[in-house]
Amino acid sequence: MNTKRTKSLLLALALSAAGTAQAAVCQLGDVKVTGVGVFDGTTAGAALIPIALDTLPVGAAACAGAFQGNDGFYPKTNLGYAGDGLLNGGAQVASASILFPGGAFIDERYPLQDLRGDGTADDPGWIMLGKSELQGGLGTFTPSAIGGDRSVVLDSFFSVTETSAGKGSWSFTPDPEAARRAASVLGGNWIDQFAISFKAGNGFALYGFTSAVFDAAAPTASDPLLNWFGTFDLTDTLINRGGRPAGLSHVTLWVRDPATSPDPDPTPNVVSEPGALGLLALAFVGLGLRRRG
Repeated sequence: MNTKRTKSLLLALALSAAGTAQAAVCQLGDVKVTGVGVFDGTTAGAALIPIALDTLPVGAAACAGAFQGNDGFYPKTNLGYAGDGLLNGGAQVASASILFPGGAFIDERYPLQDLRGDGTADDPGWIMLGKSELQGGLGTFTPSAIGGDRSVVLDSFFSVTETSAGKGSWSFTPDPEAARRAASVLGGNWIDQFAISFKAGNGFALYGFTSAVFDAAAPTASDPLLNWFGTFDLTDTLINRGGRPAGLSHVTLWVRDPATSPDPDPTPNVVSEPGALGLLALAFVGLGLRRRG
């Protein structure tokens, strides 16, 4: 018996009975990092150098969903404050459901923090960098303002291509001067995660990547920025009413700005290549973003 076909048939029958598009449980391997590059400097003329790593490809550190409905609401202030945006514990548009109480992918190593400066550590720290709308399999990325500043994120930061329903590639490519621009709205802290939300049919799923995936420490302020390249296969996770893989409508890119850098892994892997995983730790956004004090 074809197990996958049987699973799809049963799911299709369930969807037919429900009358709505349904999503299955996400898997870490749905979305992968397949390549990483690092700039050889921090100015506009810096060249991107590919990094060869035996650990790639690697799946997400965490995933959530899939959920029914859209992945809004999107942040307004967009500085990572509690309740400002879906990943920061805000209510989903239309359903009014809080899908991420306390914030997405928050744990002991990546805790809530006091970003407002009000004495209460309740801010998850997620900042939406932008949204890519797909048409004909190609995404057009629209940057978000961060704290009202539209100069930080460029339209070249993110790209996505869907080669068939639910399958394709993505790239997260901040320019080498992104950290300098970000310093005008953010202070002396570092981004320790990035997350990609894929919306298809009547559902979406969220995938998070952290430096811990590579047993790497947090980045330092003087490190050049990284670019990330990857693939996605959501054919068993985001399903349409007919029980088939749903085509993407849009993809959103988020990064987490912590009040303090997370502690390095207490038992990190020993790396023989000079700084290879240390470069990876730059992280998880490739942005040295600093929050205004």
